[in-house]
Amino acid sequence: MSTTAAARPIVVGFDGSDSADAAFAWAAHEAQRRGVPLHVLVARGMLYPVAAGYGLTTPWPEDFDSELVEQARERAAALGPDRAVVVESVAGTPAGFLVDASREAELVVVGRRRQSALGEAFSGSTSSQVAAHASCPVVVVDRAFDVPADGPIVVAVDGSSANDPAVGFAFERADALGVPVVAIHSWWVDVPQTFDAPWLSEERVAELEEHHRGRLDVALAGWCAKFSDVQVHPRLRRSLPVEAVLAEAEADKAQLIVVGSRGHGGFVGLLLGSVSQGLLHRERPCPLAVVHAVSGGTS
Repeated sequence: MSTTAAARPIVVGFDGSDSADAAFAWAAHEAQRRGVPLHVLVARGMLYPVAAGYGLTTPWPEDFDSELVEQARERAAALGPDRAVVVESVAGTPAGFLVDASREAELVVVGRRRQSALGEAFSGSTSSQVAAHASCPVVVVDRAFDVPADGPIVVAVDGSSANDPAVGFAFERADALGVPVVAIHSWWVDVPQTFDAPWLSEERVAELEEHHRGRLDVALAGWCAKFSDVQVHPRLRRSLPVEAVLAEAEADKAQLIVVGSRGHGGFVGLLLGSVSQGLLHRERPCPLAVVHAVSGGTS
C-alpha cells in the first residue's frame, strides 16, 4: 500500500519506558501495514514557573528531553529510509497532546506503566485518559506481547448502537488480516441456590439467556452480512463482562481485544464499572483497542 500526503498518521507516545518501546514497535508495524505515516510524540510535561520573574520551565531537564528525542529518532531511523516517520517533542502533558493529536490521527497507540486502578484514577494515567477521551481508536500496549499472527480479534458486544463502532472496527481489522472474530456477549444474574422466587427460577434464567443470545445475534447480523468472508465465533457467557472478555482472549489466543467506550474515564469510569477501564487495569494476554461510540475506526 502506498503512502499519500493525505493519509492520517498512526500516533504513538514515547517516554523511553519498556511499555513505550512495545507501543512504538506495535505502532510502527501497524503504520507499515496500513501504508500511513508514523508520528512519534515525546511530551515533556506542563510548563510551570520556578520563581517570580524567571519565566517558565518544564519538569524534565533539557538534556533528558534531548535524550528521549534521540532515542525516538534512533528507533525511527532503524525502520528504514523509506518509512515516513515524524518525531516531535512538545511541552505539555502526554495525555493532553495525544488527545489533541487524535483529532487528525488514524489511530493512537500508547504504552502503560502498571499501577493500581485507584492510583491511576487519581494520578491521571496517560493510557486511561487517552483511551477515555481520544477522538479516534486507541490501542494500549502494556508490553511486548507474544501473540500469534493468525490469532482472532476478540470483541465485546453489548447489543447497543453505541457499541457498533467497536464491532465494526473488529470486523474491519479481521477482514484486513484474514483472521476470525470472536464476539463475546456476557450477561449476569446472581441466583442463590436457596432462592425459589418465580422470577429467578431456572425457567426464568433460561429465558434471560435466550434473550441475550438474541441480542448477540442481532448485533452481529449486519456485520456478518457486510464482511461475509470473516469467520465469526459468537460466544455467550454468564459472567461479568471484564472476566468474560479476558477468558475468551486467553482461551482463543487473541491478538487483539476490542471494546467500546462511552467516554467515562478515571474515577467516574471506575464508579460506573466501565468495561474499557476495567480491562485497562487487568493483566491481558494481548493489546487492547478502545473504540468510542462517536468514532467508526478503520482496519
